[in-house]
Order: sequence, then structure tokens, then C-alpha cells
Amino acid sequence: MLKENPCGVVLTFAYALFYSVRKRTEGNASEMLVDERRHRIAEIVLAQGAATVADLSERFGVSQVTIRSDLVSLERQKTVKRNRGGAVAPRVSRFTPAFQERSSVHRDAKRAIAQRAARLVDEDAWVLLDAGSTTLFLAEELAARRLTIASNSVYAINLLVDAEDVSLLVVGGELYRPSLSYVGALAEAFLDHLHFDVLFLGTNGVTAKGLSMNNSAEAGIKRKMIDRAKHTVVLADRSKIGVSSQVIIAPLDRVDTLITNATCENTAVQELVEMSTLEVLSVDA
Repeated sequence: MLKENPCGVVLTFAYALFYSVRKRTEGNASEMLVDERRHRIAEIVLAQGAATVADLSERFGVSQVTIRSDLVSLERQKTVKRNRGGAVAPRVSRFTPAFQERSSVHRDAKRAIAQRAARLVDEDAWVLLDAGSTTLFLAEELAARRLTIASNSVYAINLLVDAEDVSLLVVGGELYRPSLSYVGALAEAFLDHLHFDVLFLGTNGVTAKGLSMNNSAEAGIKRKMIDRAKHTVVLADRSKIGVSSQVIIAPLDRVDTLITNATCENTAVQELVEMSTLEVLSVDA
């Protein structure tokens, strides 16, 4: 099925939040505290991978001198790295942007990855969907299919609740608010007696050392998901490839397929292929 050409309680506001255009007013210097502005700057740089002083100045309505001062402070905290004209995310990402910020970047790539992933799913399959912005796009792709889908994502559950042909299983547990996903011992125990044809997994980083996350809260449920699935497919846009985050989820030998918009010529992708039996499917986006 997977081998191809290598290279309940529903928060209805979540759906509207994800698909609405972000219209939050960033405010000017008098309306926004310095710490809040710096926190938002960090979110933007780490979600997008980079940002310029000029763009940040326009976005927040403050001078470029003020933005440079903010970036100096953030660099001292080792949150971002300054470069000429702006800042970039550090190679090791140690910050978890809000879910709305993550879902608003690389949208075209995430949708293309999700569309490619949907082609791997047979009718009547048992599918396990991890929480994440790319897997949410995949949930949308699968909503009209005849499937059994289990997920720990409030966003995905909300999207699939009205999908008439989907048998929906809610992986409940402790709510992890930054991503509105269920984690912890209860969520893991729910999966103990279930078996799935395929897991679609999100991650913050993929290197030859394995899959990694920015936080430990979600690591346990992701490991359990890998244990309960016959095939594991990682969905990761190119900003995740070659990035090592704080918490290792699993080595690459636990993954069957990686779907990404990074090309086969990408050095990090070549290293992944050389160091493992991982199948890489690359999309144009």
C-alpha cells in the first residue's frame, strides 16, 4: 500500500479559528508591552524560519531601531539568531509557536503534502491521525472517504464530526492546550487494544538521529501511536528537515515513509536516505 516511487466534546470555535484569516491587530508601541511584542516576534521568526527588521517594524508599528533592540534581547535568550537585516530561527528549535501561528505558514506545502498522503489510504482502512497543522489538512482530505479514523486532535475531531462515512474514534486524555490535543496516560491507554493500518505523524524535526519535538508533553502519545500502527508516515515540510528539537520521539527505523516538499537533492534528505531504509515522497510546493 505504501511503497511507491521513492525520491464527543468538540470545540466548535477551533474550526473557525483555523480557517479564518488572521486579523489580529499587532498594535503600536503604546498598546503592546515590550515583553508581549518580543514574544510575538519570536513566534513569527521560529514559525517562518526568518524575518526581516523592515517587515517586523511594519507589522508591529514600531521603529526599526526598536525591532533591532528586540532582536538583540531575543538573541541573548538564545531564542533567535540575528543576521544582517533581521533574524533566523536557530538550527535547534526550542520554542513551540502557538498552533494558529504554525498553521498559517507554509500552507501550500502542507496542503500538497496532505493531498499526497491521502493517496496512500485505502478505502475502509483504519487511520490514526496525530495532532498537527499538516495532519489537519489531511483530515480535510479524508473527510469524504469511508474510513475509521482515530485522532487526539480537537481540531481534527471537530472537522470530522460531521463526516457521515467516517467512523470517528476520539483519543481522549489530558488536554494539551498549545496544540489542543489529548496527551498523557489516559490517551495512551485508549490505544492499547487498537491496531491501525497507517499512522500519519507530525513532528518538529527530522534528522538522521530520528524524529524530535519541541516539548515533552506530546512525545509519549506519539510514541504510542507509532507502536499501534502497521505503517508510520511522517508529514514534514522542508522547514522541519535537518532540524533537531529537544525531545527525540523515535529513531528513523520506526518510520516507513516521509512526505515532504524538500527535494531529493536536499543534502539533509540525502542523509536521511543514506542512513535509513526510509522511503521519501517529495511533492512540488
